Amino acid sequence: MRDDETVSGHQCEWAGRAIEDYGDTRLRRMRRMLLRRHLEECAECGTRFERMSAVVDALSELQRATPPDDFTAIVMARLIEVLGGVPADLQSVRGSRRNLFIVAGAAAVGLAVGVVLAVLRRGPGRQAEEELAVIGNA
Repeated sequence: MRDDETVSGHQCEWAGRAIEDYGDTRLRRMRRMLLRRHLEECAECGTRFERMSAVVDALSELQRATPPDDFTAIVMARLIEVLGGVPADLQSVRGSRRNLFIVAGAAAVGLAVGVVLAVLRRGPGRQAEEELAVIGNA
């Protein structure tokens, strides 16, 4: 037989992940219903959810800034200037493809590392098993 505190601790851990998913707008209907049921019973998680809701509401009110049309060219020119010592005018950017490939390669490596870390942090089978355990204990 399980201790009530242990069961509620697991449910609060699950609810915390569900609240984070709510903040990332990735909370599906079934998990949302289970989260609501937990929030009715747990004031601490309810407070956490209220804070996340306030953040989501504030972010939804922000206006999206639109960069100028030549933003990419300006950023690339500046990167090449800093990394390769090349002047930042756009004419010299066209002639310096080697530096552009270095910058693009570094960006690709960074992106790949980020994706791998994200996948390792959130294993595919782990979340489903924990959700089923929480549902079974609810």
